[in-house]
Amino acid sequence: MKKSILFTFLLFVFITLQNFCFAQNSREKPRIFTVKEIKDGAEIDEASKFSAGDNPVFASVEFDDSHWKNIEFSSKKNYTKDQVYWIRYYFKIDSAMVGQSLCFDISQLGASEIYLNGKKIESIGKVRDGKSREFKIKNRIPGLFTLDNTKVNVVAVRFLPLVGNKKKTVNLSPFSISIELASADKFIRKKTELWKHFNFYTMLICGIFGALGFIHLLLFIFYRKAVYNLYFSTYNFSISLMSYMVLLFSEMTDPLKLDSYTFFSFLSLMAFGTSLTGFVNTLFGRTKKRLKVMLIISASVLILYYFSATTAASFAFFYLCFVAFESFYLIVRAMIRKEKSAFIVGGGILVFFLFIVMVLIFMFLNKLNTIDISDTFGDDFISYIFIFIFISFPISISAYLGWQFASTNLSLVKQLDEVKRLSDLNLKQEQERQQILQDQNDLLERQVDERTFELQKEKQKTENLLLNILPHEVAEELKENGSSEAKYYDEVSVLFTDFVNFTQSSEKMGAEKMLVELNECFTAFDMIMEKHGLEKIKTIGDAYLAVCGLPIKNENHAYQTVLVALDIIDFIEERKKTNPGVLDIRIGINSGSLIAGIVGVKKFAYDIWGDTVNTAARMEQNSEKGRINISESTYQLVKEKIVCEYRGKIHTKGKGDMDMYFAIGTKNN
Repeated sequence: MKKSILFTFLLFVFITLQNFCFAQNSREKPRIFTVKEIKDGAEIDEASKFSAGDNPVFASVEFDDSHWKNIEFSSKKNYTKDQVYWIRYYFKIDSAMVGQSLCFDISQLGASEIYLNGKKIESIGKVRDGKSREFKIKNRIPGLFTLDNTKVNVVAVRFLPLVGNKKKTVNLSPFSISIELASADKFIRKKTELWKHFNFYTMLICGIFGALGFIHLLLFIFYRKAVYNLYFSTYNFSISLMSYMVLLFSEMTDPLKLDSYTFFSFLSLMAFGTSLTGFVNTLFGRTKKRLKVMLIISASVLILYYFSATTAASFAFFYLCFVAFESFYLIVRAMIRKEKSAFIVGGGILVFFLFIVMVLIFMFLNKLNTIDISDTFGDDFISYIFIFIFISFPISISAYLGWQFASTNLSLVKQLDEVKRLSDLNLKQEQERQQILQDQNDLLERQVDERTFELQKEKQKTENLLLNILPHEVAEELKENGSSEAKYYDEVSVLFTDFVNFTQSSEKMGAEKMLVELNECFTAFDMIMEKHGLEKIKTIGDAYLAVCGLPIKNENHAYQTVLVALDIIDFIEERKKTNPGVLDIRIGINSGSLIAGIVGVKKFAYDIWGDTVNTAARMEQNSEKGRINISESTYQLVKEKIVCEYRGKIHTKGKGDMDMYFAIGTKNN
């Protein structure tokens, strides 16, 4: 019996020593990578040749490294600042991988140069002196190479580690360098597909939880009593920040950004724990003392992070564990008490913790090679588990808020029913009173509308009458100010018309017929004035007075006035063809300056004064029947457009000899 036990122990020691010896990688005992290992990605994790110092000959295939130490370089911690180290590793490949495209997937904290069989195949960062060096975590696309035989190959790595900077809050003790041999085709395809889905789902989670956090923050702002909305908003923001930091970590190539990324990741984890304990304590906690203590601890851990990140991380781990235990305890206790909200919110939180435990168990079993998750459940199994973890808690909170809203709504419905029952008692009387008031209002509105319509009609008549008496601008001034001041106009043309032998003809025709004749003629004259933009001033017996160039200035006032005179002559001539009894007319025109305004305060009339008006009257008096007599001033203004006949100097009453012209027609016609 004793011999059997001793034999078994010696066999165990032999096997252990054999494995230990095998793990010491060397030229004589290189590692042989199979096709499956290479395609899945074979990590170089056994001890390899390691040495401090820098010499280009270390990259040579023939270099004798037998005196170098065998160290697992991925676990090396005690590096010297600015010291270059060399790592040499020996391996063979399966014959099926000969000629296939291969690559080394390398991650590090520092800068390195990778040599394969003495030839440099890739540089990650820059291994140089002073400011010219560049530290880098990894290359996004690794260097590719092929091997044409199954002989021993040597990988030599020239490595400059990034040693911690005292200015940083996190100690950048490097994890050294991690190397994995993989099939380039499989590696690139796998990485491309992985990052495509990873980036999409990471940003999707970040966006969804960020939006949820913003919505619940608004709910808290609008209703401060619902403090759980604030904690739930913080919870969502923390998950959004965590997912974003995971994305940043996955794409990080500059190791100097590790400090800030680590801090924000730590901050998101603390916010996650604080919001969870705040939410659960708000809903299910009996007192606020425990919540205050937990918040104080969270703030203390954040302050501790500034002094020692490692210590703060340890405390944060225990803090999160206690938060999980506390949440589980409070929810189960509330369920035992049969609180409705506990079954809604607590169910989601318990599922949340259940999935986390499930992931930890599966990862532990997978690490022990007891179960292969990918072969058993598929490649996306862990992804689905994480999705369930992320959505379980928000779904439960949404269900709780829906239940709370429904309860509040039901309570409001009952209150509204009671109010409706009470209001129905007085509704009929109120409706009758309202109907009476409505009828009275309708009657008053009709009366007001009728009266308003009548007033508008009268007002319109008054305005029309006022516009017939006064120019539009003067009428508006009179309505606004109650008065109108006389104004001076320096460039106008005045037109006078007069019927020849009006007195004798009126005695023959009779007063009534003559009045009808004058009305028809003056009405036609009014239309002609409106056509050419002249302002009628007044009629004096059989005389008709009009002016052009006021109250609105008109640069062509003389020409427009002559056109009016020509149209009046044409009208009289056409009328004589059908009515032989029509009187002949003579017209006079003068241009110059005058004063225009309203005369008096009762039965007022718009009139014009000045020598220009008197001269226009003299032009009319010295005209002939059917002719248009214009003054020298008018002639100078229209001679380019109107055909005129010079009459010479004619003596006028009170004016002496004056140059006069007959306007015959326009030069175009």
